[in-house]
Amino acid sequence: MRHFQPRDPDFADRVADAFRYSIASHWAGELMSVLPGMVEIEVSFLDAATGGPGMLHRSIVAAFLDDACQLAALSLSAAGDTVSTAEYKLNFLSQASGGELVFRAEVIRPGRSITVCRADASAGDRLIARMLATLAVSRPG
Repeated sequence: MRHFQPRDPDFADRVADAFRYSIASHWAGELMSVLPGMVEIEVSFLDAATGGPGMLHRSIVAAFLDDACQLAALSLSAAGDTVSTAEYKLNFLSQASGGELVFRAEVIRPGRSITVCRADASAGDRLIARMLATLAVSRPG
């Protein structure tokens, strides 16, 4: 992982506050780690969100990965900035099934107006999905 210098010394609190409003938070995800340019979210398998017997629905996987990317980008933005997804590419590599699922996002390239992130979803040592996301950073006013 690359080491980035956050623009806001209170970045971890801002990320934790933003997480409270995320889909991942509403679906019982837990924000496990926040570093400059990296976040990790964990969730126990969601029986209520299956897309088939014993498989987490792909839209839920996409939402968690998108949230993780937005939060990772937010960790490097200036105080007061907002982050929104401009686009993403998502590859599903295996079924999302099993116990604990981990969603980890890392900033690849930070920027004042555009940030690029990569996020992985995994269950144990099995990679479920990989996302590459472009995020728009907006300043107030």
